[in-house]
Amino acid sequence: MSYTTRHRIARGVRRATVLLLSMLASTACDTADSDARQVVYRAIDVHGGENFERVHIEFGFRDHTFLVYRDGGEFRYERIGVDDEGRATRDLMDNEGTRAWVDGEPVELDPDVRTSLETAVNSVVYFAFLPFRLDDPAVILRDLGEAEIEGRAQRKIEVTFRQDGGGRDWEDRFIYWFDTEHGTLDYLAYLYHTGEGGTRFRRAVNRRTVGGILIQDYENYTADPQITDVADYDRWFEEGRLTLVSEIRLEDVDVSAP
Repeated sequence: MSYTTRHRIARGVRRATVLLLSMLASTACDTADSDARQVVYRAIDVHGGENFERVHIEFGFRDHTFLVYRDGGEFRYERIGVDDEGRATRDLMDNEGTRAWVDGEPVELDPDVRTSLETAVNSVVYFAFLPFRLDDPAVILRDLGEAEIEGRAQRKIEVTFRQDGGGRDWEDRFIYWFDTEHGTLDYLAYLYHTGEGGTRFRRAVNRRTVGGILIQDYENYTADPQITDVADYDRWFEEGRLTLVSEIRLEDVDVSAP
């Protein structure tokens, strides 16, 4: 057998080996992603599933009333309150855009104010009703295995976002811990870049079901010094190295069909 023939055979074997390894790596990655999706989909179902697709929710949060309306592809988020000058305020986000009123009069929003308003309203709704929306197309899920927090087994899932469709904060990184027995979202941690940036860890408390939706509040913790990898927050929490900085409470929650 000539050198050229042997070389071609060897080159073919190397190519086949590389292809096989690539396929095995891809399969392992797909399996991990599939496992993560199963955990998230189960949690969404446990927390209310299809009830969140067509729903009208009203709740109080930090001196504001929030109204959440969802019906398939249609949505409307409203925030109603009173400003520092005692004027009635109303902010609204829906499929048509973002608007605001003060004492019933429409307010012209410059780009910076509009961005700030949208971030404030959307973030409250997003966090209030997790794990819903973790099945959005822009979400990237990764299974990080199991952990134990407060004596309960948790499945640890990383959530990042594609730039296309991931919103202004697409570079943020989240870690979620789901109870392996009951499927509930019990803890979450996140790295955010808004303002000066930072990290937080939240522990679910005061869990209750209202109108077919599982509602829960959160204790909000931070680390000092700031933790470098939010995936380590479970260990830091178990070691008592976190500081409680606030409580996230949803008040007077009412859930009904739209």
